[in-house]
Amino acid sequence: MNRKIVGGVIAASLCAAALLYASPYLTLHQIRGAIERKDADAVSEYVDFPALRESVKAQMLVRMQSEMDKPEMKGNPFAGFGQVLAMGLVNQFTETLVSPAGVMLMLENGKPGKPSDVAAAGIGVGASEPGKPRKDFAVDYQGWSKVLVHPKGEQGGFIFKRDGLLSWKLVGVRMDDLK
Repeated sequence: MNRKIVGGVIAASLCAAALLYASPYLTLHQIRGAIERKDADAVSEYVDFPALRESVKAQMLVRMQSEMDKPEMKGNPFAGFGQVLAMGLVNQFTETLVSPAGVMLMLENGKPGKPSDVAAAGIGVGASEPGKPRKDFAVDYQGWSKVLVHPKGEQGGFIFKRDGLLSWKLVGVRMDDLK
């Protein structure tokens, strides 16, 4: 009798562990289905928009600052004015990219797109063709509650954090491959 109870507890524990391990894959499957149906509302359920917005904005500002730190920009009298204009562009780019249409386009293409691509996707233009092969994605666990989902063989990707026990939300992008 004790062996049956212990065996049942072990089996239940293994099933629970397998479900917890597979939970990001289940979320990605649900997102893929929503993208195929062109259902931006369903995709939006898996996105933490404020966190994603901050992730994109922070990376864009770091890139902008690295450009401003170049030696040729040090003595430029228009550098400050350019920086102010660039801040406005970063804010506009972030607002466009981190929208339901922008997130769908990012996930569909496997990386962040240009604002014009996002705007076109919002009106049904420029979406990927049905015959276009899908990218293969890898899921790299970065702890109990964080995974990086990226196209195989490419840098950059999407950062998902656990939202509850079995669900996940997109909270950031890693734009390492964008220049």
